[in-house]
Amino acid sequence: MLNLKDNNSLVKKIIFLFVLAILLQIPMFFIDSIISERNYSYMDMVEKIGDEWGSKQTIAGAFLIINYDNEEIKLSSDNSIKTNRTGNYLVLPDTLSMKIYLQDEERQRGIYKTTVYNGDINIEGTFPNLNNILPADINPNTISIGLGITDTKSIMKIKEFTIENEPINLESGTGVNQQGLHKGISGRITQDLMQKDTIHFSIKLNLRGNVGINLLPFGKENIFEISSPWKSPSFSGILPNEKVIDNNGFKAKWEVSSFVRNYKQHFPDKYYSNLSEGQITANLYEGVTHYRQVMRAVKYSMLFIMLSLFVVYIFEVTSKRFTHYVQYGVVGFSLTLFYLVLLSMSEYFSFNIAYLIASFMVIIPNSLYIKAVTRNKNYGLGMFAFLTGIYVVLFSILKMEQYALIAGTSLLMAVLYVMMYLTRNIEVIKKE
Repeated sequence: MLNLKDNNSLVKKIIFLFVLAILLQIPMFFIDSIISERNYSYMDMVEKIGDEWGSKQTIAGAFLIINYDNEEIKLSSDNSIKTNRTGNYLVLPDTLSMKIYLQDEERQRGIYKTTVYNGDINIEGTFPNLNNILPADINPNTISIGLGITDTKSIMKIKEFTIENEPINLESGTGVNQQGLHKGISGRITQDLMQKDTIHFSIKLNLRGNVGINLLPFGKENIFEISSPWKSPSFSGILPNEKVIDNNGFKAKWEVSSFVRNYKQHFPDKYYSNLSEGQITANLYEGVTHYRQVMRAVKYSMLFIMLSLFVVYIFEVTSKRFTHYVQYGVVGFSLTLFYLVLLSMSEYFSFNIAYLIASFMVIIPNSLYIKAVTRNKNYGLGMFAFLTGIYVVLFSILKMEQYALIAGTSLLMAVLYVMMYLTRNIEVIKKE
């Protein structure tokens, strides 16, 4: 049974350790602010590289743009007035097939790195017979074919853009005011398409982008295939029918119909306000960045600092050597510096190496310090084993993205049980 004298009582020391742990959250607050600032700088850099290299691309199309005259009759009280109204009528394809290969590439600016891609885009499909779908009151003037692309400045090369095997003379912009379609490329079709039963088109181009790519299912029947050497993709919108993710990268395939979205296959310009329904998204997911991992580590700082201080107190009691309050403060402050060292190292090394360096920069000095304070090498070795253990546990929690909460909760309960066991025989003896 452990006996504690009044001048070093359990209550006084426990209150002090609790207050000290709270006070140590002040430097942790500033460290957390530094982490947030660095993370903001990183996100700002990613956005700037995206603006310069290429933003997240959205591919919409292809689609036909039929410029028309519509003779409108207005009746007045004395006579009839005829006016001509012009506009664009959009026709979406019956079949649409896209095969996309995304080659990831790392870009660096200063100490910050991000992943971008070069994309090879192959698009094929067919349009229906126009005579069967155009309203009777529309008189076509010109017919163009357009392809919606979010960031046209990132188009590196257009290898092929044909309709019925004839090349199209392209220009920037689509001339369509419809949101989502006004950015892209288009070209006027010179051949007569009105009598053709089906109209085939083929597009091949290379473009750059960032983060991922979005595809709009404009066809009645859509087949999309995306592949890349990237090993950790994420999919949203409509999930793929088939996917393979292995050490060679990923391959994903979608087969979707026009029923996934709420707009027709042909309609006047400006008729619909939202053409992004049924969107398919494939992202080159970077997972949790090193800044996010350091932020998550900080959330456990209060627990680990209190636990470490309590272990120092156990060493004090068992060694029967008084540990000064300043010495507790030195140990506690050194533990807060772990997160700052981890942040700084992770900007130059991989997170695993940075974590190893930061851990030993805290474990070794504290172990030597406890050895000097207690004048017993066994307590120094005990501190080394304890700190090594908790940092191994913290590292495991940070790596378990899906099970972090249950792992952290289990750790809390384990700490509680250990504290209950270690303090079960403590008895306070007051002076008479």
